[in-house]
Amino acid sequence: MAVEIAELCERYRRVPVSVVCDTLYELGLPERVLPSELRPLLPGDPMAGIAYTLQGRAIHPPVGWERGIERIESYLRMLGELPPHSVLVSSNPGSEVGHFGELTGNAAKQRGCVGVVLDGNLRDLDGLLDIGLQVFYRDLSPLNAIGRWEMAASQVPVTIGGVLVEPGDLIVAGRDGVLAVPGGEKERVLERAESIDSSEALVRQDMRDGASPWEGLERHGHI
Repeated sequence: MAVEIAELCERYRRVPVSVVCDTLYELGLPERVLPSELRPLLPGDPMAGIAYTLQGRAIHPPVGWERGIERIESYLRMLGELPPHSVLVSSNPGSEVGHFGELTGNAAKQRGCVGVVLDGNLRDLDGLLDIGLQVFYRDLSPLNAIGRWEMAASQVPVTIGGVLVEPGDLIVAGRDGVLAVPGGEKERVLERAESIDSSEALVRQDMRDGASPWEGLERHGHI
């Protein structure tokens, strides 16, 4: 039976990213780990949701405020269409402006978006901290995007640090980093990851009781 998206994401948030990565390795699936330079705004908050992708691009030369308003319209409308339990995955090569901030964050969160993976620059940190929206971001910039940046496409495959993310992938992220799970495999991966996590809990207790790592591996099949 298919797992409801809300339950699926909640269960993924309870499994360490490293265990999900081990699961992909065990199942022979690609381990699409995004660059470690992407750092969390809320370090203690795990994130899991369905990838909603965005490809951004710099406007060269800049077009100014009035024309810029016209060119950013599609991006602002897209934020109003984010589905519940989504993670906005935004790729913005070659652009120095702030690509996501408090006002866009409020809009995204009100739609049920659970977080953002931002290969670009974040701004308005205080406001984002107030609303508690998790963002894994590359850098900071207070520069306004209007007239200097636009959305080129949404819901298309995007590449971040050489790693391909496709619409519908399951994004799971935590202290260990950000990982993309193939959308068609997300339930199978979750079930196996939960099993591995349970086994590792037994190994953990064995280690605390004085067993060697090899003994733990022999007894439970994981280390």
